[in-house]
Amino acid sequence: MKTIRRLLAPAALLCSVLFCCGYHSCDKDEVHMYFDPDTWEEMQLPPKYVVSLHEVIRTRTGEGVERTVASYFGDEVTIHSMQLIDSSEITNIQPIPIAGDQGFYNLRFDLTERGRKLWINLSVQHKGQELAFVIDGTVYRGIKARMLSSDEATSVIVDGPFDQATALALQNNSKFNYYKMRK
Repeated sequence: MKTIRRLLAPAALLCSVLFCCGYHSCDKDEVHMYFDPDTWEEMQLPPKYVVSLHEVIRTRTGEGVERTVASYFGDEVTIHSMQLIDSSEITNIQPIPIAGDQGFYNLRFDLTERGRKLWINLSVQHKGQELAFVIDGTVYRGIKARMLSSDEATSVIVDGPFDQATALALQNNSKFNYYKMRK
């Protein structure tokens, strides 16, 4: 019995040290989401309302980097299969009501540092071009990427209109998607 105690005490100490060291290097919100009983089950489910932006392909070249996906309105759209940015770089999505258009919203994306750099690149490289706003693999609408308002800006406005149900679902799932997709 004493031998077991002698082995367990250092093992327990080592586990405690590793947990504490790891805890301090983790994002506190993420740790809270995994250890809070109310959010633990949600964190185990696959992400939903995952957002990605893709280049729209007008003329197919058959290079293998294109794919045809359905849109919310029944037609099909050909997009570049590699996304320009996705939910793993968007920490939060906030709906912003459109003045004079009740029930419709623009969206504000809060971006990671990498997401900010990706957005700068896509807004310059695809200036004035329509990009596919994809939700869970289905094209929701076309958008034109705005430039960031300053060099230090970490959020950007995505022009709508987005209907209320979609905007709120994106908002409610954005934080979970960010943490789930970073793994």
